[in-house]
Formats: sequence, C-alpha cells, structure tokens
Amino acid sequence: MAEAWTRRTERSHPFVLHAVAWVARCLGRGAARAMLHLGVAYFMIAAPAARRASRDYLARVLARRPRWYHSYRHLYAFATVFLDRMYMLGGADSPLSIAHHGVQSFRDCVERRQGGIIMVSHLGSFEALRALSDRRDDLTVRILMNWATGAKMNAVLQKLDPGFGDRVIDTATADVDRVLKVKAALDRGEMVGIMADRVHAGERTVDCDFLGGTAPFPATPWLLAGMLGVPVFLAFGLYRGGGHYDLYCEQFSPGLSLPRGERMQRAGAWTQAYADRLAEHVRQAPYNWFNFYQFWH
Repeated sequence: MAEAWTRRTERSHPFVLHAVAWVARCLGRGAARAMLHLGVAYFMIAAPAARRASRDYLARVLARRPRWYHSYRHLYAFATVFLDRMYMLGGADSPLSIAHHGVQSFRDCVERRQGGIIMVSHLGSFEALRALSDRRDDLTVRILMNWATGAKMNAVLQKLDPGFGDRVIDTATADVDRVLKVKAALDRGEMVGIMADRVHAGERTVDCDFLGGTAPFPATPWLLAGMLGVPVFLAFGLYRGGGHYDLYCEQFSPGLSLPRGERMQRAGAWTQAYADRLAEHVRQAPYNWFNFYQFWH
C-alpha cells in the first residue's frame, strides 16, 4: 500500500503551479479557483488510478455509487485546498476565515511551553493549524512529511514562505536522525505534526476498521508518541466551501505509555481509536479526504 503512493509520479508542472500562485496573488482567489478547473479536467483524463481510488473512497463514504461529477468535485476540493495553502503561507491579507473548535487544551499546552505531538491527516488542510498561533511568536509547528513526493508543490510554497522548509522534518532521512530532530523540537516546547493516515514503505502497520472496510494505518506515529511521552492532540482542518474552514483540535492523551511486552498491542488500540475519530470527521466533509490511491485491502 505504501508503495502505491510513494511510486506515484508527481504530475503537477512547475510552470502551472507558479502561474496559479501568480493569479492568486495578483487577480484574487476567485480567478485562481476558476483556473483550477483546467487542472482538474486534465487529472480526470490523465490520472485514471487516482480517479478509480476516488470512486472507491466515495462509494464507501457516500454509501452510493458515485458518478464522474462526484470525483470531479473531490479533485476540485483537493485543488482548492492546495490553493488556499498559498494564502495561509503567503503572509498577506487572507480571504479565508478559519473557525476554531476545542482548541483550549492545545493553547494550555503552548502556554506551559510543553512540546506536544499533533496527529494530522490528508483530510482538509493541516496548514489551518497556523491559525492557532494568533500571530504569536511563541508557537512553532513542525510537520513530518516526505519532501520529495511533493517537491514541485513544495517549491512553490517555499517561494511564498521562505521559512516553510525549515518547519518540515523530512521523513526521507534516517530513522535515528528523524527521531532526534523530533525530540529536539519537543524539548524546545514546539509542536510536531505527524501524518497518521498514510503508510511509508517498510513501516509497521495496523489493520483498522475504517469506513466499512479494513485498511492499513501506520503504527509508527503512535510508537513514537509513546516513546517520547508527550501530550498527543488530533487536528482536522475541514474545508467547508467558499473561503471557510473549521479547525477541530482535541487532546487525545496527556501522554501515551508503552509498557514492555504490550507495545504493539497498545499502538494498535491507539491506531484504531484514531481511525475511528478520522472516520467521524471524514463523514462530516466527505470531499476533503485526499488519499488518491488504493487505500483498503
């Protein structure tokens, strides 16, 4: 399953991405969103594997047979969320509104200058977490992500926000180096976001019940959280249409433990609990989930 997405060629063309960024900056979000239809139409034709994965997922979450326009809407939502990441990172006045829900426990952790782990996903926009900072200089959120799999998109985001790359901990680095970087960030009182809904090659997995089927979820985020013993939060930035997002944040645990001999059993229970919470939010915003590959067994 991991190889199904890590081998996927990034189809985006740098010129097109930079053109969208220019239109968004100079002509506004409405013009940029209109431009997105060209890219979505291209993907509907040129990316049959992503289209099939979209149909499989939508059939599960909508509980009916999806038509082509459902997948079109799904891909268009993905393109819109990427466009809005440009506004979230650009630093200029944003046309977006982000409502916060259940963020007090997160803010309390920041006030204590205590590092924590945020389990994020490919549901909506994790960049909506930036809204939690309220322009504060004492909150830094770093994200674990594979830089190479979205290198072209990341280059555009890096140009919009030169500090973007500094806040990324690349999962392509050696395991020990990655863990040391995560621990150093937590020791500084920073928050570290981990994608908890996509498996990397060679990673330990847990088969979870998810949207009526069995799917592999990564166990590594939960093993790492248990090893470090810091508070764990869940965050979901759901795109609601127009320029509005709802950011949901909840404390999953004040600190996970890993008793010897029960490590994988505990990690499995946490992973399933996370999959259940993810499913609840996915059903709230079914066109927001952006894993365009064969996810289920």
